[in-house]
Amino acid sequence: MNDDRLRTAFAELREAETAHVPPFQSLWGRRGRRTYARWAFAVVLLVVVAVSIVPLVRRRPVEPSISTWHAPTDFLLQTPGRELLETVPDLKGNTP
Repeated sequence: MNDDRLRTAFAELREAETAHVPPFQSLWGRRGRRTYARWAFAVVLLVVVAVSIVPLVRRRPVEPSISTWHAPTDFLLQTPGRELLETVPDLKGNTP
């Protein structure tokens, strides 16, 4: 195939395709409004979904400080007569 036949074939193909294509301006005007409406709808939908999901997300409770931690076996240290170990005995013999 030589160059002239290729040019002619492509020109015929171009003419056949452009016969069915509407003018650019008519497409631009219509599509611009539709695209804007679709974007607006998508944004509104996204906001609604975000607002409805936010209350469902559970927030982690604040972890207590290490200084307030108590061992689970602390109750075993509560023994009878413990008050004797927490006070200092009076060795002078002073009685109230």
